[in-house]
Order: sequence, then C-alpha cells, then structure tokens
Amino acid sequence: MFSIRNGIKRGKSMIRQLKMPVNYCLLKSFITIVYTNQNCIMENYLNSLEQAPVKPIRPTFLTVLCILTFIGSGYGIFSGITGYFTADTAAGVTQAAMEDAKDEIAGSSSDAGTKMAEKMLSGMSEMMNPENLKKNALFTLIASILTLIGAILMFQLKKPGFWMYVLGTIISVAAPFAIFGAGNIISMGIALFAAFIGILFVILYALNLKYLK
Repeated sequence: MFSIRNGIKRGKSMIRQLKMPVNYCLLKSFITIVYTNQNCIMENYLNSLEQAPVKPIRPTFLTVLCILTFIGSGYGIFSGITGYFTADTAAGVTQAAMEDAKDEIAGSSSDAGTKMAEKMLSGMSEMMNPENLKKNALFTLIASILTLIGAILMFQLKKPGFWMYVLGTIISVAAPFAIFGAGNIISMGIALFAAFIGILFVILYALNLKYLK
C-alpha cells in the first residue's frame, strides 16, 4: 500500500526545492485524499481479482477421449449415410458372393468347420437384406449423432453430455439384436464388439464425471 507520510515528505521536499510558500495543512489534506483514493482503488482491484470466477480446466485425459469420440462418431455418421444409400447395391453384390460360397461349401466334406461356415453364411444372408441394411444404417446414424453431441458437451465440461453418450452407446448395442435377431451369430458378434468399445468408453468418461458440471 501507498504511504501517506512518505507522500507528504516528498511533497514538502519538492516545495522546498521550488522555494514556494505553501499551506502545509492544506498540502497534507490534499496528499491524504490522493493516497486514500489510490489505496481504495488498489483494494477494489484486488477484491475483484479474488471474486472473479475461475474457468474450469479440462483434463488432458478427457480431451483425448473426446477427440477419439469425435473421430469414431464422425466415421459412424459417414458410414450410416453412405450405408443407407448404397444398401441395395451392397446387398446384391454380397448375395451373389454368398451364393458362390454356398456352392463351394456344398461340394466339400460335412465336418464341424463346414457346418459353422454354413451357419455364418445363413446369418450373413439374413443381414444383407436391403431393408435390414437401411435400418442398421439409420440406427448407426442416430447412435453416432448422440455420441458425438455427448462428446461435444463433455468437451465443454457439461455433465448432460455423459448421459447422452450413454444413450447413444445403448442404441448401438441394442440395434443389431432388434434388426437381425438375437439368434443371428453375425449380429451377436457386432453387438458384442459395440458393447465392448461402448462400455469401455463409458467407464473412462465416468472417471471424469467429477470435472463435469
């Protein structure tokens, strides 16, 4: 803080050097007012710094998770859009390839490996129906949009983003069962993979819940 006494001494010294007559009582009052105002200004400034809201800092780990989700969800949105519009073409090409594979399997020996291959081809044939492919693409698009929005909100340290991400994850896991059936071995594999990735990220995001508001 400023010293009023030092200010008065400096003022008197300057006046002596200038050799001017002065009312020292008036000088003391003037300097006291000036220094008091300066002290008040300084105190108000320091108080404003103490009361200023501190912007929360986003942890590096949360930032990395969000960036990975941006990439994954962005790819999911792209594949959902393209998958919907190319469903008919993809179904036709895949069905033709599976017919050739079935003919080759029919001419081979009937062992455990052959039966497993036939079961997988049967499941694939059910999946590669154009209508099912379009449904799967729509669910993929919806789930990816939800997880992307959730990641954006969590990037901004907003807790509702976590629950939106969880909802998107649930949709991505449930969609294959709802579209292709629980007995389809291919859909089961897709759902299990989506569940593994989704649950892993949900757990990792949950570790950062304390930073979200």
